[in-house]
Amino acid sequence: MSEIIGKPQINLKDQPTVTCEVCGSKYFKEVTMLKKVSRLLTGGTDDTIVPFPTYMCNDCGYVNADLRIFDDETPKIQE
Repeated sequence: MSEIIGKPQINLKDQPTVTCEVCGSKYFKEVTMLKKVSRLLTGGTDDTIVPFPTYMCNDCGYVNADLRIFDDETPKIQE
């Protein structure tokens, strides 16, 4: 007997909403962090810019800890 296993049905309304750790807002905007990689490391003729998309709070500009791409980066809160 052969059973077809389908994709699980996920109701997004039942999933937790991510909120800003600082102001509690639930609205975020996509931003891009850029890293410059030296041509000496890549072997290329020019330095390379590498984009890393992430999200910041639309209200206060904070980047939640679990959305930070590099732990050594300190997020800046816009005033």
